[in-house]
Amino acid sequence: MASLQVSQLSFRYETTEESSPLLDQVSFHLKEGDRACIIGKNGSGKSTLLKIIAGLLPSVSETILLNEQHHPRSALFKGLVAYIPDKPLVYDALTGIEHMTLIQSLWKMNQSEKEVYKKTFLSLCDAFDLTHALKMPVKQYSLGMRYKLFFNCMAARSPELIILDEPFTSLDEASQMQSISLLKEEFSDQCVLFTSHQRYLYSELGNRFLELDHGQLNEIER
Repeated sequence: MASLQVSQLSFRYETTEESSPLLDQVSFHLKEGDRACIIGKNGSGKSTLLKIIAGLLPSVSETILLNEQHHPRSALFKGLVAYIPDKPLVYDALTGIEHMTLIQSLWKMNQSEKEVYKKTFLSLCDAFDLTHALKMPVKQYSLGMRYKLFFNCMAARSPELIILDEPFTSLDEASQMQSISLLKEEFSDQCVLFTSHQRYLYSELGNRFLELDHGQLNEIER
């Protein structure tokens, strides 16, 4: 059963103790099926918080547990987390299929894992109407297609925790709604943590809402 526990997470960009922390003793818990949206003003630390939880930034202090045991700097933790930023990390010279095989290689999957990953990846591409483009080099993709490809590469690993920073901003409204429906249906057993400034998107996708203000994170009603 997927779960995320964050306790007393603090972060500051300056190293002096006199500087105010961007994140101050942040604590929250997600359980299986939670799709939690972090809301806050620009510069409030939303993206920084996501990167710390994903293990991409160190914090001053924290306890972060996935499924009650995995630390974000461990290889096992990173294998159970999919971090998807707003700008997709893809390579122009590679095709969509070559991105799939690259992920299989980077994560050192055995043959059985490769087959499961490929099946899931192709299924997601079919759902996102991307199958026709998988043999094309990514330099021919639109920004929306690039985002779909990267999302599929990450989500096909069947992570326990999906972290999305301003998701689906490069997609048209129809594709956004399709993506929201897919997340709700296909990843209902995972934890989803995301940020968004688009009210209709976070209202449709989120079932919990956390407001980040002056370093403090508090749950709010929506």
